[in-house]
Amino acid sequence: MKVLKVNAFSNSKKGGNPAGVVLTSPQLTETQMKQISKELEVSETAFVFPSNIADYKLRFFSPEVEVELCGHATIATFFALAEKDFLDTNQPTVTLDQETKVGILPVDIYCSNGHCEKVMMTQQRPILKGVRINFQKLATSLNTDMADIDGSLPQQIVSTGLFTLPVCIKSFEILQHLNPHFDKIKEICRTHHVGSLFPFTFDTLEEQSTYHARCFAPLYGINEDPVTGTANGAVSCYLVKNKILKETKLLCEQGDIMGRPGRVIVEVDTTVKVGGIATIVEEQDLEV
Repeated sequence: MKVLKVNAFSNSKKGGNPAGVVLTSPQLTETQMKQISKELEVSETAFVFPSNIADYKLRFFSPEVEVELCGHATIATFFALAEKDFLDTNQPTVTLDQETKVGILPVDIYCSNGHCEKVMMTQQRPILKGVRINFQKLATSLNTDMADIDGSLPQQIVSTGLFTLPVCIKSFEILQHLNPHFDKIKEICRTHHVGSLFPFTFDTLEEQSTYHARCFAPLYGINEDPVTGTANGAVSCYLVKNKILKETKLLCEQGDIMGRPGRVIVEVDTTVKVGGIATIVEEQDLEV
């Protein structure tokens, strides 16, 4: 079977977050789909199936579990559908519906001169829940001091598809040098019923960016995700809904600290849209 590796949120073969993409999936078992993700050495692989209620049905697998929704793999998939001529790229905008485990979500594909310029996915309705954070345990899990964390922001978990815990860090330098204890992060994620811990700072590398982030998701078998679509959508929504930010169009930096720089566009309105560019890195045949 044909399998693509696609870097989401970057136009570079060395940047962004790599995802596996299987555009025409036979009747694979869940074990086989996990194995494909493992063989590709990516955090998630998207498998495209026909759908009776949407244009496509997508299932997302990490090497260990099925994930209900994956932002970067969605961007990678619809970019690949456009570039591999499954879509009419002569239209400036193509809007499709994808069937996922969290519901039917629209995806906008923007094209120019027969090529995909940008993919924006609509995420699930935002959910924000108040929590009580033990900042000492949180600091210990991140291997940093309590003074490095800005505890003035609302203590909430947030989801636009998957729950994450936002943690505001006071500077890029502190964020850069975090060396987490992943077992302790797992414990915090289980305590707060979230899939990931999302430290971020308003101290950015580029002037036009809103924040710089890292994403730790050891519960999914991913200690650190290079560039994260769903979590950036959730945290951007958290910042806008809590009136921490006035702007509703955000540019999020992630991956630079891992040597895989990526940029995520987030639009927060009545819905939350997340997206960016992608690039196909390689195409290979796999036997399953």
